Amino acid sequence: MIISALLAVTALVLLISAFNPGFLERKQKPSDLTIQVILRSNEGDYWQNVVLGAQAAVKEFGITMYMTASYEEDDVEGQVQAAMQSLITKPDAVVLGASDDEAFAPFLKAAAERHIPVIAIDSLLTSGKTKSYIGMDNHAAGQEAFNELAEQLEGRGNIAIVPHAAGGINGKLREQGILDAAAKHPGIRIVDRVQCSGDRDQCTKAVSQAMHKQELDGIIALNTEASIGAALELKNEQAGERVKLIGFDSSQELLEMLQENQLQKLIVQNPFSMGYLGIKYAMEAALGHKVPDRVEIDRKLIDRSNMFWKDNQKLLFPVVQ
Repeated sequence: MIISALLAVTALVLLISAFNPGFLERKQKPSDLTIQVILRSNEGDYWQNVVLGAQAAVKEFGITMYMTASYEEDDVEGQVQAAMQSLITKPDAVVLGASDDEAFAPFLKAAAERHIPVIAIDSLLTSGKTKSYIGMDNHAAGQEAFNELAEQLEGRGNIAIVPHAAGGINGKLREQGILDAAAKHPGIRIVDRVQCSGDRDQCTKAVSQAMHKQELDGIIALNTEASIGAALELKNEQAGERVKLIGFDSSQELLEMLQENQLQKLIVQNPFSMGYLGIKYAMEAALGHKVPDRVEIDRKLIDRSNMFWKDNQKLLFPVVQ
C-alpha cells in the first residue's frame, strides 16, 4: 500500500512537471536564486535610487543579482538585445524596467517559454506576460498634473506639454491623462507639444522655441530631464513665476529650482521602494509563491511648502534617511 502511494505521488510529480518543466528545478531558498535586473538607464537620481532599493533587498534576502542598464534611454533596440542576451544565463526571475511596451514583446515571450517570471517596474507592460507591475498609475498622475496646473492658472490660459522622446508607455499614459483632464477645463488650451530628448540642453532649447512661438501661461513636463530643461529655460527668461510649471520626478537640481520658485509642483514617486519591491516579488515568484498582479507606488505632490516635511524628506532623499 505504501509503495502504491509512493508511485501515485511520483506519477503526480511527473504529471505536474510535464505541464511545468521548471517545477522539478524550482529552488527552495533565496540564497539559491539569481535575479536579473534590466533597466532602461543607469543615469540620473531616479534610476540610481531604483538600484539602491534593489541592492537593499539583495542584502536583506541574500540572493544574487545581475544588472543590465543602458546609457541611452532611447536605445530601445540595444536594450532589447541586452535583455535577450541575459536569458542565456537562465536567471530564476527578471525585474524589468522597460523603455517600450511593444518592443519588449519578443523578450516577454522568450521569458515565458523558459518559465522565467518577469516583474515589471516603472513601466506597465501589456505586450506579454508579467507576474506583477510595480509602479504608479501614470494616467492618474497625468490627470493630477493637469488639474494642479488648472488650479494654478485659475481655470484659464494657454499651456504646453513637454514629453520625453523615450518616454515609452509611461509618457503616453501621462499625456493621455492630461488630455482626458483637459476635456473638463474648456478655459485652458493645450497650444503646443514640445518633445525633447534625454539631453537637458536640447529640452531647454525646445522649450525656448515654444515660448517664443506663442504666449504660454503654463507647462507640464513629463519626466526628470524635461522638467529640468523647462525650469532652466524659465529661469533664463526670468519667467519662473509668470509661467507656471508642473514637473515629474525629483533630483537635487529640481529641488533647488523648486525652492527658487522656477517651478511650482513636482509629482514624485518612490523609486527606492520600486527597486526593493521588484527584487522582493521576483524572489517570491521564483520560489513559486503567489505575488500581487499590481503594486501601486504612491505619488506625492511636492512644493516649497511641504518639501521639508519629514515624510517627504524620506521620499526625496531615501539613502540619507
